[in-house]
Amino acid sequence: MGQKSEPAAFEQVYVVGLDDDGRPLGARFTILRDSIVSAAMDITNCRVLIRQPAEVCAVARKLPVGHVFGSGKMVTLFLPNIRRELYVAILAAERLAAQQDNLRVAGALLHTIH
Repeated sequence: MGQKSEPAAFEQVYVVGLDDDGRPLGARFTILRDSIVSAAMDITNCRVLIRQPAEVCAVARKLPVGHVFGSGKMVTLFLPNIRRELYVAILAAERLAAQQDNLRVAGALLHTIH
């Protein structure tokens, strides 16, 4: 049996944040599960990026693979420390993608109104 291939980058879940000392943390998860998202929400100063455009995925795929400990309703995420440059680059790419998406939606609305 061969090893399963990783899903496409846009199918992955990216979690980035800061620990209590302000150091950046981050990881990518290959499967979207409610437990991963809810555990990530328990971490303060944390962002969960789901179904991101290619520009964000290109930067975020540099994140290490995260680990989920536990099962059922009680899970804990392991988010390793990452370089601050990577953390800043991911947030900048996500912010730019959100702005482009907002402009695209606004342009579509203008075309439908007139």
